[in-house]
Amino acid sequence: MTTREIANGPADPIKACLLIEDDKQALSCLEDLIRNWPPEGECKPSLVLLGQGNCIPCNEEYELHAEAIKAGIIEVVDFSSPRGAEIAKKNGIEGVPVLLLLDCTDTIIEQEEESAPAPSV
Repeated sequence: MTTREIANGPADPIKACLLIEDDKQALSCLEDLIRNWPPEGECKPSLVLLGQGNCIPCNEEYELHAEAIKAGIIEVVDFSSPRGAEIAKKNGIEGVPVLLLLDCTDTIIEQEEESAPAPSV
């Protein structure tokens, strides 16, 4: 972290959200960023809920995030679809459900300090 980030917080808003220790607050921060992301410019991040058909835990996650899904903030992608399979393979995902923070190339955006994926709910 730079001296400026220590004094004023991270310059990168995504990094600022990822530094929030409470998962629900971090997710809320990320949802706000995605909702308000400028239409032009940088690579827009996305929240993708990777799930699968008759998966009971997947259905529970869909219900938990129903409002954000309906608002288009969280995108549901089926694990067995071509895009779902590609996201899973690219990022080493072996099971569902999983909520992922992805960049515009469908690569997981990680926390730099811990090299861990974004908060998963």
